Amino acid sequence: MIMRLYVLAAAFLALSTSTLANTIEDTAVAGLDKPAIYYADIEPHLKRAAKHPSVTLKQIGTSFQGQALNSLKIGTGPIKVMMWSQMHGDENTATAALMDFLSFITADENAQWLESWQQKVTLLIIPMVNPDGAAAQTRHNAQGIDLNRDAKALRTKEGQILMTAADEFKPDFGFNLHDQNAYYGAGKMGEQATISVLAPAYNEAREVNKIRGEAMQFIAHLAKTVETMIPGHLGKYNDSYSYRSFGDTFSEKGIRTILIESGAYSNDPNRQIARKVNRVLYKKTIDSITSGEWQSAKIAQYHAIPFNTKDNWVDLLIDDVTVKSELGDYQIDIAINNKGQSPIIKELGDISSIRQGYTSLDASNLNFRTGNSFVLNESLTLTENKYKELLIQGYSCFSGDINMLENSTNWPVYACKSVFTSIPSLHAPAAFFLQANGKNKYAVLGAKLINLE
Repeated sequence: MIMRLYVLAAAFLALSTSTLANTIEDTAVAGLDKPAIYYADIEPHLKRAAKHPSVTLKQIGTSFQGQALNSLKIGTGPIKVMMWSQMHGDENTATAALMDFLSFITADENAQWLESWQQKVTLLIIPMVNPDGAAAQTRHNAQGIDLNRDAKALRTKEGQILMTAADEFKPDFGFNLHDQNAYYGAGKMGEQATISVLAPAYNEAREVNKIRGEAMQFIAHLAKTVETMIPGHLGKYNDSYSYRSFGDTFSEKGIRTILIESGAYSNDPNRQIARKVNRVLYKKTIDSITSGEWQSAKIAQYHAIPFNTKDNWVDLLIDDVTVKSELGDYQIDIAINNKGQSPIIKELGDISSIRQGYTSLDASNLNFRTGNSFVLNESLTLTENKYKELLIQGYSCFSGDINMLENSTNWPVYACKSVFTSIPSLHAPAAFFLQANGKNKYAVLGAKLINLE
């Protein structure tokens, strides 16, 4: 009997595991877990989805530089849902999540789920509205224009294409999918705002009519899912009216507009947590519209979502380090942020009382110390071991011919002329040591904190 129970339990576990493998939570397509996503990355996924009989792939225009803009239509139902992503070329997360969602929709094992809604809902997806910006990994398009500030003038081809798509499709729900910077908090001193939401205003007075109120209800309904998956990581943007923006303009047009911004999460550089939450929300959207379940949510629940707090987080926060100077010793907090490829000292002073660090260090028993200059007389390849060896010897920057240096680590390298200061300097590159009892205990290279012991 015991053996029979064991066999049954094992069979049940295998069935459960198989079922879990087909859930939207686990549907991450390969090749998109990386910092930048280009049109070439998504094109195979678009073509694969288009092979499904329920999916219509259509090129709806070209970008300023001639790259294709596509839409995918699924379903024939009367309730129309439009989702678009990557208006800003360097905001990749939702595009990856949409590819996951398409994979889920077209999977054979989900045919029954697709059948349950495709005569009730029509879904239109426009991934990567700004492929030129994606290619350059810039916010703007190839003309240097922010597409999300072109909803009224429509001076960009990409903006014209998006507006035409909306005017022709006439969506009941519009999902405006973006990324936000890594430093927003969900409320004052809250967790990182991994997902932020907004029902955009449709006029300067920020009034709430029936359509905008229903967008708020829908967001409140989705918020429950976010809080279940990543408690404390949901924030809300303030609803200041932005006349030129697509979200506000679509709200003016009577579209229930839902902004979803993907943000950061600890130890998740490519935002795979936000990607996962996004694809779950897309499925939840279809299920909730099909069932009408969202209509039971209250606008008050939307208002209860904490507001985003700007600059609530920094990449590295060093708390209460002692700086010894000729003019007197003092204690200071040092905040360092990655800024592109050049991490800088963002702020000095009392920081820990209002900000948090992705990496934090209590430096109350440590002293700030500048490093020595390593002079390059011959070619040098920096492995992590070699770099750490130099750091232990007290070298934090390089002089001489920097072209002789090959860096094979993920730690930044600095020329001494840019960082060699006796005390921390605001907006300067960060390359220094933290000492205890006259010995270097930590090296700081940009936002990297390296334990030397």
